[in-house]
Amino acid sequence: MRKNGFTVRDWIYVAVFGALWGCVEITLGGYLHTLFPPLADTLLTGIIMAGIGAIIALIGRHFVAKRGAVLCIGLVTALLKVFSLGGVIVGPLLAIIIEAALMELALLPGKSPARAHYMLAGALAVSWNFFHKFAMMRLLYGQGVEQVFVKMVEDGSKLLGLDMSYALLITGVLLLLRIVVGAAAGWLAWDLSRAVARRLVVQ
Repeated sequence: MRKNGFTVRDWIYVAVFGALWGCVEITLGGYLHTLFPPLADTLLTGIIMAGIGAIIALIGRHFVAKRGAVLCIGLVTALLKVFSLGGVIVGPLLAIIIEAALMELALLPGKSPARAHYMLAGALAVSWNFFHKFAMMRLLYGQGVEQVFVKMVEDGSKLLGLDMSYALLITGVLLLLRIVVGAAAGWLAWDLSRAVARRLVVQ
C-alpha cells in the first residue's frame, strides 16, 4: 500500500459513512418528500437532506483524513441511491456526487482541514441545492434559466410572504439560507467528529 493510498481500514470507514448517508437519502428523503407539500419540497427537503449529508460526509473525512475521502463517500452514497426503490433518478444522483465534489474541493487547501474548511465545505454542498435546479431543468427538460428563475421566485414569494417584485431579494434570501445552513452543518460536523473520536478512544 502506498504511503498516501487508502488502507483497508480507510475503505471500511468510506463504506460505512457512504452507507449511512445513503440510508438517510433513501429513508428520510422519501419521508420528507411525502411530509412537505410540493411548494416547500425543493427548499426544505433539499436543505435538510443536503445538510445531513454534509454532516455525515465531513465526519467521515475526520476518520479518513486523506484527500478524496469525501468524494468516495459520495460515490458510495450515489451507488446505494441507484438501488433504492425509486430506481435510477439522474437529478438526485448528480446532486449527491456534486455536493461531495464541492466538499472535497473546499478541503483541499492545507494538509489538515480546519473548522473554517468544514464550514466552507458545508456551505458549498448545501448551496448547490440552489443551482442544481437550474442545471437539471436545463439538461433534462430543456427549460431556460429565465423559466426556472421565474418559478423559483414564484415559489419563494409564497414561502417568504414577499411580493414577486422583490425577485432579487427573494432569490438572495433563498441562497443565503442555504449558505447559513451549510456553514452550520460544517461547524456541527467538526464538533461531532471529534466527540465521536474521543468516545471511541474512551471505549
